Amino acid sequence: MNSENLESDQKIHVLGISYIYNYLCREGYTIHEVNTDRDNHFQLLAKRDEGVIVVAVRTALHPELGTIDTKIRKKLIKESNQFNAIPYFAGLAASSLNTNDIQIDGITGGREYELTFNGITVVDNPGNILDISFETEPDEGEKQDDLENK
Repeated sequence: MNSENLESDQKIHVLGISYIYNYLCREGYTIHEVNTDRDNHFQLLAKRDEGVIVVAVRTALHPELGTIDTKIRKKLIKESNQFNAIPYFAGLAASSLNTNDIQIDGITGGREYELTFNGITVVDNPGNILDISFETEPDEGEKQDDLENK
């Protein structure tokens, strides 16, 4: 990949971070840290009354949607534990309003983009298996209806 494409990818990445930054501010979060490094496991550290969150932001060119791999996911979860924060992921797709698909490789400054964003999601440890057990018979004096309402 040439340096112009790397610069273009970084611009798209920063555009996605800016969008999520503004989204979180509108949702009442205070942003405490912003990291625009594409290789870092999270880009935003934010706080609201309910607690602290860390958000990994990835932006890809349409039709792709930004994703994170297992390695980044694990680092995000580990870092969120150090901050006592909830890890989130925001994947975005950027569509240039000034170009066609053939021209997309040479993105330069001054272009306008439309972002597709479907919300942020909590990142869970893929190896984390929840142990959920259900009672099969009611305790003495407990009605079956009570169990169904739990």
